[in-house]
Amino acid sequence: MTTLAANGAGSLRHALEAAGPRLVVFEVGGVIDLAGRTLTVRNPHLTVAGQTAPDPGITLIRGGLIVETHDVVIQHLAVRPGDAGPPGKEWAPDAMGVRRGNHGPVHDVVFEHCSATWSIDENLSTSGPGDVTDPSLTASDITLRHCLIAEALSNATHPKGEHSKGTLIHDGVRNVAIEGCVYAHNLERNPRLKGGATALVRDSVMYNWGSACVGVGAKGNDQMLTPAEVTLAGNVAIAGPDTRGKVFVKGLDPGARALVRDNLIFSLGIADKNVIVSEAPASLSANPRQSAERALRRAGSRPARRDPIDTRIVRSVITGTGTIIDSQKEVGGYPERPATARAVVVPADRQAWLDGLSRELAEDVTLDVAALWARLAGR
Repeated sequence: MTTLAANGAGSLRHALEAAGPRLVVFEVGGVIDLAGRTLTVRNPHLTVAGQTAPDPGITLIRGGLIVETHDVVIQHLAVRPGDAGPPGKEWAPDAMGVRRGNHGPVHDVVFEHCSATWSIDENLSTSGPGDVTDPSLTASDITLRHCLIAEALSNATHPKGEHSKGTLIHDGVRNVAIEGCVYAHNLERNPRLKGGATALVRDSVMYNWGSACVGVGAKGNDQMLTPAEVTLAGNVAIAGPDTRGKVFVKGLDPGARALVRDNLIFSLGIADKNVIVSEAPASLSANPRQSAERALRRAGSRPARRDPIDTRIVRSVITGTGTIIDSQKEVGGYPERPATARAVVVPADRQAWLDGLSRELAEDVTLDVAALWARLAGR
């Protein structure tokens, strides 16, 4: 990628719309203003390697990035749609996610080291048709790893009104893995599983939700489906200034299941009476404090060199501050970043090269995580 323009030769949109197996690398860094047009990936066998961009990395604003195909990896991107959509048009984008549309199977998709904030619908979701339970007809086998999923806008431009939501796992979407992620300042869906859905959520942090942290149910769009099942292991859940929901897992319909192990839950109950709770397998044993420290150090698009937005959000978890917001304007507005450029030469061993660049960005070693445990010691 050689330009920060939203369209045209050398743009990210041009690369995503190309056909055939492809690796997208970046010779530029800065902000891409999508001007209300979300990016959609419909051709499979794609890796978007945001770690190849020069500092300050790649941030997308005023639009999202949605995958409607299979065998896709998205790494080291920040996506921040905000409420400044196109004038006169309905504006309710996700920041990132997958969606089964009319372009064939959606499976084996990975979002890794991404920052998904300021969405109008969900920040980072896995979606498909309503009331579907056949995995071949919806999305399946989706991984969210080391992502920061935060500050979904509450009373913004969604046609339904209030809509601060983290992650929705839609009707019948199965085998979703959420690993080492940080959820913060989303009213609900941290994550939420609808009827027929299954997910593993492990080694993650949930902070300052409003009415619900993790939600599980049996209802699809219009029909009652098989109750959802979520496995929760090694997570840390911390109520914040906006938290009203006082259980870790909220049952939206009777019969949904939660398998739990080694979660650290502050000032909360495990689940309400609508949830069937049992023990998760011993193979998922974890040290939740260590898991939380890793998640806080590693979540987001460029953890070792976080931008001011991600820095503020992660520090709010540690200090017990921050709030659910209605507009990005409340927290400084859309980012302004210098445009940067450097030549990129892809070596023969491209995977080792990409992994090395990712490791350089993967961890904030200066973060004072001990301050979190000191703050929570009295709870």
